[in-house]
Amino acid sequence: MLAGVDLTRAEAVALSGTKLVTATPEGDGWKVAAGQWVGAVRCGDLEVRVTPKVGAVKVLQLLARAQGVRNLHVDVERLGLADEADLSTVLAVLFEQEAQTALAQRPQRGYRTEDQSLPVVRGRIRLVDQALRRFGVVTPIEVTVDEWTLDTDENRRLRAATRVLLSLPGVPKAALGGLRRVDRMLAEVTLLPRGARLPPWTPTRLNRHLHRLLHLADLALGGGSVEHRAGDVVAHGFALNMAWVFEALVAQILEEECLRVGSGRLMVQRTYQLDEDDRITIKPDLVVSAGSDVLAVADTKYKLLEDDGGFPNADVYQLITYCLRLGQRDGHLIYAGETLPQPDVYAIRNADVSLHVHAIDLTQDLTGIEQQVSRLHQLISELSTCRAATA
Repeated sequence: MLAGVDLTRAEAVALSGTKLVTATPEGDGWKVAAGQWVGAVRCGDLEVRVTPKVGAVKVLQLLARAQGVRNLHVDVERLGLADEADLSTVLAVLFEQEAQTALAQRPQRGYRTEDQSLPVVRGRIRLVDQALRRFGVVTPIEVTVDEWTLDTDENRRLRAATRVLLSLPGVPKAALGGLRRVDRMLAEVTLLPRGARLPPWTPTRLNRHLHRLLHLADLALGGGSVEHRAGDVVAHGFALNMAWVFEALVAQILEEECLRVGSGRLMVQRTYQLDEDDRITIKPDLVVSAGSDVLAVADTKYKLLEDDGGFPNADVYQLITYCLRLGQRDGHLIYAGETLPQPDVYAIRNADVSLHVHAIDLTQDLTGIEQQVSRLHQLISELSTCRAATA
């Protein structure tokens, strides 16, 4: 937290709008405080950086794992960055270095199917469109053409990610030069409007050498680019909600465990009606179900447990509501923090509900994190089986 920061009101509003920090008036200046977001934004001549406690490289690995990408290895020494480097800088340098290798020969071409209107026959004539659009006129001719081109879905994704990274604050000059070279190499590739949805890419044998680079492009395009305007003042940069990363990470590994063991299906952020008139809704983070039967409910919280193991009452109220609505006698609160030897269990009076408090230590390597979530899944399954047997 910083106090007494000299900001205009428009700059404070723009910075707060990015969600990376909140700026509130205090005395003769502004108090700027970070929350659960990490990254870097620029507002005029001011740069604001929030570095994650586990390190920027680790956050990128967690984000990749949350998207189903295993073993995103990062050579920290090759990056050549300081330990306190922010998330956007690490991502930009990592992408640029990978692009040097993946595109060393030349960008990969591929076939792209397009519908065109041409004065001569090329490709396949679309007879129905010709009859409906031209009414017997010979030209132009409606055809479908397979173009051998650089303008493939993969290259569109790479160029869009390159443009995002070029716009980020604080990227080293060497990395900026490399990113500009990548952009020039892909100059023939269509640059879609900002915010346009890119089609998903499919890993194949032909684009195998691009897999790692495309995964990094997914990270750059995964909602981390932010921009907020307040009057003539614009704050822009790269910010990531660690609460979302934590929830997505736990959900991804739990879903894999459910599929591996065959113990139900994981549903994320599903909406349920709470009251009889369907005016109040709830949205649990994680629900394990088998058909129409709910087997377990859990809520993730990217916050540390207090020194005595305590946690906010609001978290308890929320989970008790989920349990009562879904008919569950056990609810699970999953926090980020040092692993507990055994989950703390709280038996709620007059509710026949027990709350189980778990902690996932994000400072461990990915294998250790996967093992923690696997043990969590095993415990949830055992409790669900035990409750079903005694019902």
